Amino acid sequence: MLNAQGIKDLVRQHNLGISPRRLGQHFLVDPRALERIVATVGAGPEDHVLEIGAGLGALTEGLLESGARVTAVERDRRFARVLESRFGRRENFRLLKGDALLLDLADLAAGNPRSLLVVGNIPYSITSPILAFLLRQRQWVKRALLTIQKEVAQRIVAPPGGKACSSISLFVRVAFKPAIAFTIHPGAFYPQPKVTSAVLRLDPLEAPAVPAEEEEAVLKLVRSIFTHRRKTLLNALALPQVELSKEEILRRLRQAGIDPTRRPETFSLQEMVILSRAVAR
Repeated sequence: MLNAQGIKDLVRQHNLGISPRRLGQHFLVDPRALERIVATVGAGPEDHVLEIGAGLGALTEGLLESGARVTAVERDRRFARVLESRFGRRENFRLLKGDALLLDLADLAAGNPRSLLVVGNIPYSITSPILAFLLRQRQWVKRALLTIQKEVAQRIVAPPGGKACSSISLFVRVAFKPAIAFTIHPGAFYPQPKVTSAVLRLDPLEAPAVPAEEEEAVLKLVRSIFTHRRKTLLNALALPQVELSKEEILRRLRQAGIDPTRRPETFSLQEMVILSRAVAR
C-alpha cells in the first residue's frame, strides 16, 4: 500500500508541481491502519463501495483488492489524474470527478436500498456536511466508515447527559447507530496532523428513530436549543421560532411531564420527539 515515500514519488511522477505538505490534505499511509479500515468495511466481490475523497488512492488500492466495485469520488483534478493513471484499467474501478456532496446515491445504488458501503478520510471542515448528506440519503447506505478528528467522533457517539453531548450526537442518531471503530495516531498520516483521528462507524437503524413526518421539526428544535445547552430547558425554549410565551411553554412542559429545569444536553432523541410535540403550534 501507498506510504509517505510513495506519495512523494507520485507527486514527482505526475508533475503535480507542489510539495506534499502543501497539498491541503493529510494522507493515511500506515499500512496497518489502511488494512484495518479495509477489514472493517468488510467488502467483498458482491459489494459496491463509495469512497469519498480518494486522494492519491492509498485506501482505494486496498478496497479494490477486496474484489468490490469501487466508485471513487475526487474533486481535485490533480488527484483525479493520479487515480486514473493508477487504477483506470481495473474493471472494478470507477472514478467520478467532482463534489461528493452533489451525488445522487439513488442513481449510484441503481435503486437498491442499503447497497452502498461508504468510506472516506474526511477533512474536519466538511464533517457536518458529509453527515447531513448521508442522513438525507440514508436509504441507500449499508454502512459508513469515516475517518475524522477524534474529538468530533467522541461528540458524535457521546450519550445524552455528558459534557461531550451536542446537537450532532442526536442528529446522527436519527438514522444511524454511531460507534468509534478504532483510533489512528498522527504518525499514521503524511504530513502528520496535530490531532488524533478516529474511524467512525455508522450502521443504519432498522426502524426510524423519529417519525418521518416529524423529523424536520425535531432536528430544527435540536439545533435551536443546543445553542443554549447550558440553560434550563424553559429558558432555552424562549426562542423566536417557538412563538410561545414562557407561561405557555411552562404549561405545556408540565402537561407533557417534562421537567422545565432540565438542560437540553440531558435529553435523548426520543425525549426530543416528545418535547417537539409539546411545543408544536
